Amino acid sequence: MKKVVQILNIAVFIGFLVLLAIVSLVIPEDDFSETENRYLAEFPDFTISDWLSGDYSEDLTDWLDDHFALRTNWITLHTDLELLQGRNEVNGVYITSDRLLELTEEIDYSVVDSSLEAISYLSSLTDTPVYVMLVPTAAEIYSDEVDYINKKVSQRELISYAYSYLSENSTVETIDVYNALYSEREEYIYYRTDHHWTSKGAYLAYNLASDVMGYTASTLDKFDVKYASHSFYGSLDSKVLYRGIEADTVEFYLSNTRTVSKVVTDDDGDVSYVSVFDESYLSSKDKYLCYLGENVASTQVVSDSTGGSLLVIKDSYANCLIPFLAENYSSITVLDLRYLTNPTTSIGDLSDYDSILILYNASNFAEDTNLPKLKLLKN
Repeated sequence: MKKVVQILNIAVFIGFLVLLAIVSLVIPEDDFSETENRYLAEFPDFTISDWLSGDYSEDLTDWLDDHFALRTNWITLHTDLELLQGRNEVNGVYITSDRLLELTEEIDYSVVDSSLEAISYLSSLTDTPVYVMLVPTAAEIYSDEVDYINKKVSQRELISYAYSYLSENSTVETIDVYNALYSEREEYIYYRTDHHWTSKGAYLAYNLASDVMGYTASTLDKFDVKYASHSFYGSLDSKVLYRGIEADTVEFYLSNTRTVSKVVTDDDGDVSYVSVFDESYLSSKDKYLCYLGENVASTQVVSDSTGGSLLVIKDSYANCLIPFLAENYSSITVLDLRYLTNPTTSIGDLSDYDSILILYNASNFAEDTNLPKLKLLKN
């Protein structure tokens, strides 16, 4: 009788898996997962070469993983089971009692050196002052909340290494925001479910950078704070789909002394001026896109400030900092090298700018391979 029960249990389990597989094949296939905020794998085209190399089976496995019935429920269940077993790191995300942290992987310093060489090269091309700000992520600021076995690398050591290199090999001025952020770690300076800092964290950096870059930062009373959303579950939540962390709040710091706009040029060449806060993304999963919109190769921001022009070469950490910088610069050219093949045409003449700021979060800077594109620039 015991063997019969065991056989029935196995049969039921296999039947359940077969049923899920059949359902997965017949339900409509989505191209994009709003919950996970990413595009899903496409069904692979069969070729003999891919079959022989094993690529076809890998691509087919990816497709099955992405289109398995009740996929999001399984991800949530997997996260809950990992936590029950005492494992706090799930899919590259460390789960604490009140936040999600994306841990930095081991650093390839050959990649870092290539980026630093490119920045040094840029500074050698111009008399325009070049500034670099590498921002520690929440994983560094709250590293004491990560148990020893899951600690990866120190972003603070990476930042120190990069700043020492630039000090010895270029005229670049560095902006160290670690202490300012760490001293305010009990405040809402990083999102709990997303890898970005909040507008409040960005304001701390804006205020500190004024001493290095030579502008007078606007005080907080110069902004009206709008709480645009209290239901933001960000990029880290997308990886674990864990609801044990409080949803984030999206805040807009609206200048009450400046008119700040993003310049939009349509396909016909017509120019319009829109808010740097795009509220259309409040209904999407990635609400951080409210700051300047989608990441694109080049963005122009203007204000009625009497300040000069600023070139910002950045990753998405700069997006919520740009509105603050517009308090002091009348024209800001924002470049994302990930979407540029050759930055020459977008940058133009370096002497046209009063300042150049290179801003990345430290974790992304360690992995980014796009900064060497700056070596394509000419005198």
